[in-house]
Amino acid sequence: MALVGNLRDFGLSEFLYLVDRGAKTGRLTLQKPGDRAELYFNTGKLVYATHFNQDERIGDILVRMGRVTREQCNIALEIQQAKQPDKPVGQIMVELGMLTQAEILKCVRLQIEEITYGLFGWQEGDFRFEPDMAPPRESVSIPLSIENLIMEGTRRIDEWARIRDRIPSLDVIVRFSDKPHEKAKGVNLTPDEWRVFARINGANSVRQISLQTGLGDFETARIIYGFLSAGLVILTKEIAQPTPVSPGLGGTLTTGPLPPLAPFDPDETAPAPGPVAPAPRNRFTPRSGIYETRPGKEAVLRLIAHFGGAF
Repeated sequence: MALVGNLRDFGLSEFLYLVDRGAKTGRLTLQKPGDRAELYFNTGKLVYATHFNQDERIGDILVRMGRVTREQCNIALEIQQAKQPDKPVGQIMVELGMLTQAEILKCVRLQIEEITYGLFGWQEGDFRFEPDMAPPRESVSIPLSIENLIMEGTRRIDEWARIRDRIPSLDVIVRFSDKPHEKAKGVNLTPDEWRVFARINGANSVRQISLQTGLGDFETARIIYGFLSAGLVILTKEIAQPTPVSPGLGGTLTTGPLPPLAPFDPDETAPAPGPVAPAPRNRFTPRSGIYETRPGKEAVLRLIAHFGGAF
């Protein structure tokens, strides 16, 4: 029996905690006007995610990260379409020797994590959990700890609020301020900060730098926030339209009109140079003086009471 509700009543972290607690297997669909995402679980682990409002595909990510060429990606796509429609494009690349299994798993893991972290910002939207639903056959699945995702997703919500005060959009252009190298003297940059620093050219947006480095939107924005705070860079005009995705690079995500979601049946529902300071891991409990890493007990009891013995 499917379980349905709205994120206004139960936050994503609360529902994920129940999935982890009950070692559930199935598909969680989240939908709001113009947007939809699906999370797949296997015995309490998140194994796959899709976001139908994103235009990044596995092939595009690998090309932008410099792991494969566009020609190599198209060759793998042609093989998939002609001979192996149920096999992921990335896995075909591994078999052809274009990249290693570790590289494709790292890319897929990043994609799953970034999709999931982005969903923590949803304040409302319908959700539907259908048990025993498996990911698409052509997908690459990786088991990820839900508790770690909850902790990191909650931290990012807090930190994103501060970052967006300085970086209002991922499509703004980043360029160096006057004499950035003089300002950078004596500053020790991490390898990831150097990767971002090297791609700042006055033409790349935050989003493009994120794709080129493979660090993800949040980590890239966090590093650029540090550069802004140190006076190394400034932001200029926003790109009119984000860089389009080449239709020739296959992947697991889709664009265009959203596929229809089956109507919810009410009867189915039971009664940097200056590193950014770390944000709280989760809600703070004054009485204990520590940060909780799980949803509050009252929230979990509300969920259990709402769904009864169905979950």
